[in-house]
Amino acid sequence: MSNILQKGQLQSGKHDRRTGASCDAPLFLYLPENSPRSCRHKKLSACLPGRVCTILICCLLSAALLLTGCSKKDRKTDSSDKDSVRPSASSSDSGGQSGNSKAKESGHTSTGSSSDTKVEAFFFDVGKGDCILFTCGDSHVMIDAGYEETSDDIIKELKKRDVESLDAMIITHYDKDHVGGAAEIASSIPVNMIYLPDYDGDPDKCGDLIDLINSEKLSHTRVASTEEFDADGVDFKVHPALVSYDPKIKNDNDASLIIEVFCGDDQWLLPGDIEEEAIAAWLETNQQEYDVLKYPHHGRKESNSSDFISNVSPKVTVITDSEDKHASKKVLNMMDESEVDVYRSSKNGTITITGNGNEEFNISTEK
Repeated sequence: MSNILQKGQLQSGKHDRRTGASCDAPLFLYLPENSPRSCRHKKLSACLPGRVCTILICCLLSAALLLTGCSKKDRKTDSSDKDSVRPSASSSDSGGQSGNSKAKESGHTSTGSSSDTKVEAFFFDVGKGDCILFTCGDSHVMIDAGYEETSDDIIKELKKRDVESLDAMIITHYDKDHVGGAAEIASSIPVNMIYLPDYDGDPDKCGDLIDLINSEKLSHTRVASTEEFDADGVDFKVHPALVSYDPKIKNDNDASLIIEVFCGDDQWLLPGDIEEEAIAAWLETNQQEYDVLKYPHHGRKESNSSDFISNVSPKVTVITDSEDKHASKKVLNMMDESEVDVYRSSKNGTITITGNGNEEFNISTEK
């Protein structure tokens, strides 16, 4: 016996305000083809015995309850939704050996949960230069490689920490205080992927690394668009330079790659050595705040440094300066006014920051 489909919508306009998912779903009543035609145009209760109608209505109500359980998909938190949680006022220089700092709510959803994800960042003291190691579980990521003269010390530090290989090495730009030690380190410790700036640097500064990449056929990429990878639940985003490299003026600093690191609710920003022009480009588009900032260009003051600090709104800042080339006092005063915890290579030596995505950091220093 064939059936004729009679369409009747039990509920409409149901909308999940949190996810935007719609729960609209029609119900269908199947009536026998030989049922009286009038039944298809009258209330159902008029065509069926009272008991049967009651049972059928109960079934329909049960179905309606089931429909309200439409699946929901969690959305990522938008950066505009987060609230800032500021720590108590602190000195512009933190000379102690350890500390704790509160973070703000994340505007990024990391792939790892805060309960099982941990990141340790070692800001090695190489003088006025950058060499930073992120350890995430069994994964290790190096951002810049210091000087050629400091490479042996860095290799010793890596072996002391049982680093047998690097998942990634990121060179922000081709100045000798960032790329100088890269060739020696990559010769001693296997590197799975090398991320390079998208320009041809001075061979006197980066030639050894480029020769090694070519001779050993090392995996590498020139970052012309955002690259993203996961290191044991910690998300790394490597962004291309905001300013194009100009060989006439050799603006390596402004042509730095910019790195974001996300671990649970914790957000880190490492912008290489960007200067006034690249900072201006950053200010035009960025609406994200960060918990930990590696201050650009070793604490040098630019005309828009104050705007940059306000825009990033860090809770912790690391400045990789040296004893003979200190960070700008004006920058340090800006940090103090903004109640930022500041750690400096010139005063603290190697700086270690540990975060587990739960909005707190443990910070220890060499001195």
